[in-house]
Amino acid sequence: MAIEIVTLENNHLYRGNALSEQHKLRFRTIIKRQHWDVPVIRELEYDQYDNPASIYFIWRDKKGVARGSSRLYPTDRPFMLKEIFSHMVDIENLPMGHDVYEGSRFCIDNTLTGSERKQIAQELVLAYLEYGLRTGIHEYIGIMYPLYWKHLFIDIGWMPSWYGEIHITPDGKKSRAGGVTVSEEALYKAREITGISHEISEFRIPSYYKKIKSI
Repeated sequence: MAIEIVTLENNHLYRGNALSEQHKLRFRTIIKRQHWDVPVIRELEYDQYDNPASIYFIWRDKKGVARGSSRLYPTDRPFMLKEIFSHMVDIENLPMGHDVYEGSRFCIDNTLTGSERKQIAQELVLAYLEYGLRTGIHEYIGIMYPLYWKHLFIDIGWMPSWYGEIHITPDGKKSRAGGVTVSEEALYKAREITGISHEISEFRIPSYYKKIKSI
């Protein structure tokens, strides 16, 4: 299965409703399982950073059900780490701009087996690298549990830079602000470690969008 890279503009080019499916997955993992205090409507989880600027990475099974997803958001406008979690940035200033994107809402269906969850997580991270190289993104930043930084990035050789020390969030969990730089070398190493050598992501571009921007 490919990682579908979905926006408000190209959602109609994928089967079913990929955007709706990732909001459903987020409800199952973030609300029902982790009990976050964030907005919900009709069993769809969302927040203020779900808008036309958002880019979604979605892994769906053969039935069209989202089993893994993540969200990217540009930092040339107000974004979550700066607006809500700025107190966690205490080592150096956050990079911002058209070539820096914030990653968030990294979700994997917990009903899957351990090996299935690991594969989907690795494919989502590889899609980060592929999309970044195709579109000129220099760095991804975000806030994650230290264990997630390790399993998702460090274990596949994509080493983060830290923008803050480890902090305790209101839910009592450890989290840390960091970022990873996009490069051909990082993609090569990640593919070598994961054993996933083929291109894993798919970005469908509407015909009218091609006249504005190509990647």
